[in-house]
Amino acid sequence: NTRTIGMVKELRATEEVGTVARVAVMANTGIENDSGKATSVGMPVGAAKSVRFADQKEVIFALGIPEMLNPIPAGIIEMTNGLQVPISLDISYLLGPDTAHVNAAGISGNLKTTYLYFLLQSAHQRLVKEMREDIAIIIFNTKEGELLHIDQVKKPNKKTKQLFDLLDLDIKPFENVTYFLPRGRDGKANSAVVPSNSNTYSFGLEDVYDRLDLLFGSEDQNSNISSILNYIYEAWPLFNGNKQVNTWSDLLEFTGFPQEVVAHKSTLLRFLGQVQRFRKSPMFIDKKVTSRYLGKEIKKIRRNDVFVIDISMIPSLQEQGFVVGDVMKSIDEIYSFSRQNNRRPRYILTFIDEINRFIPRSPGNMSAVAEQVMRTVVAGRSRGTILFSAQQFKSTVDSTLHENTGMHMIAKLGMSELSTPPYLMIDKSTKASIVRLNKGELVMVHPAFREPIKILFPKAPFKTG
Repeated sequence: NTRTIGMVKELRATEEVGTVARVAVMANTGIENDSGKATSVGMPVGAAKSVRFADQKEVIFALGIPEMLNPIPAGIIEMTNGLQVPISLDISYLLGPDTAHVNAAGISGNLKTTYLYFLLQSAHQRLVKEMREDIAIIIFNTKEGELLHIDQVKKPNKKTKQLFDLLDLDIKPFENVTYFLPRGRDGKANSAVVPSNSNTYSFGLEDVYDRLDLLFGSEDQNSNISSILNYIYEAWPLFNGNKQVNTWSDLLEFTGFPQEVVAHKSTLLRFLGQVQRFRKSPMFIDKKVTSRYLGKEIKKIRRNDVFVIDISMIPSLQEQGFVVGDVMKSIDEIYSFSRQNNRRPRYILTFIDEINRFIPRSPGNMSAVAEQVMRTVVAGRSRGTILFSAQQFKSTVDSTLHENTGMHMIAKLGMSELSTPPYLMIDKSTKASIVRLNKGELVMVHPAFREPIKILFPKAPFKTG
């Protein structure tokens, strides 16, 4: 009385016997032995055996989905006979400690980031509504006004409503959202959209004297500028004679660097030139009047808060990277101070699109920003700070991110990209399926499942763009 559940690898029609299927075995219900336990039978499906569609219970069994105490809806399997099977992941397989972090890849326009919005909201709803867990979300907006309306509901179509009902999720936008927009000229927000519930952020020297390395690229480490940055951090507060250095302008006039720190005058000139360049940005100011320091706001994050940090209109990648690195460092600092321990959320979920811009694949050393993001990722599995990230091609991102990521979502890609090392965990037949994926279909690769799974999902019920 065993049942073998498999995956159809090939279908062909013959005049003699009709449709013939070649089946790869995924699971077997086994034969009960003398002790009452089932022993799996690893034999292939024999010739001339009839096959049928699996039902929902058999699909779940075949995928090897473990029992879940706290399931998070993660998508829907749609079979060719119309059966739709909701798929969930236990909280421990999504947010740690078993596995953690999510990365999505795929060519533009195939809804990979839309899936991450859905998964973020799914996790948020279940954790808050049913599990009564403390959760907060930090989202970086990298595409003009795309994520500056996530507290506004969008009327769903009939299909979207059906999928939400199947997953037992509410159709509603994010709540308790605060938007943080970069300071622009004249103190106004430098943003494509200015929501009513928004604040403007900027950076004074006193705010970031201990993380100036995030402003300087890896090329500056090779020119001994790092010795100046280390000195500022270790000797702070600095004094220029009797006057304390408090602002960027004060720093430009500072003459107290020891000879061993500034061995060559060219190093100091290069450092001052970089500071002057950053000072041209309206984000780096001597005195804040209407704006706030972003890192301080991050440390105030509490249960159910959703922070959206807009970096889309910041003109330089170096400055965008600084904002990302500053936020990630501030998240780490939440866990460093005992006074915060009783007030910080149990889970902090962070979303970064176009992650390849901040953790690019590089044969040399990582930049300070990339190192900071990776420190947060590595520590996140045990403490509940989870990164949701996306990019078009995994091959453009440093491999350490993928090695520390438990869940991989793949939208449509070309075979040349799928032939690169980041996709070695995917078998040849699955790669062939990925090439043929339609818009809105993704393949989920997760160690909790025996096989990669093709899923669909409902679009987020909030406005984008």
